[in-house]
Amino acid sequence: MDILENPLELCGFAFIEFVSKENELDPIFETIGFSKVAKHKSKKAYLWRQGNINIILNYQPESYASFFFNEHGPSACAMGFKTRDAAKAFKKAVELGAEPMYSNVGPMELNIPAIKGIGG
Repeated sequence: MDILENPLELCGFAFIEFVSKENELDPIFETIGFSKVAKHKSKKAYLWRQGNINIILNYQPESYASFFFNEHGPSACAMGFKTRDAAKAFKKAVELGAEPMYSNVGPMELNIPAIKGIGG
C-alpha cells in the first residue's frame, strides 16, 4: 500500500478523549482556551470545545476509560476520526488487520464503530 493512499477515506478528527482523576485536566483545557459545552446525560463525561476541536474528558468509573487510566495514568484514551462512511471504514480497517472493539451501549447512546489502538 502506498503511504499516500487513504483506504479508510479519513478526513479529520471528530474528537480526542482524555481520562484522568476527576477534574484534574479541566484547568489545563481552560488555560488553553477550551470551554465545557456539554455533559453526558448519564455518565461522568464532558464535551469541551475550541472552534472545531472536540475534547471529551471521561471520568466514568468502571468504564473503558477508567481501565485505561488504571493502566496508563492520565492520557488520551480514545480518538474518533471523521470519514465519509464509518461502516465502510471500519470494515476496511478490520480487513487490513485492525482488531475490532465492541462495547455495551446504553439507552440513548451511539454505537460507534471502534478498533483497538496503541496501548489497548
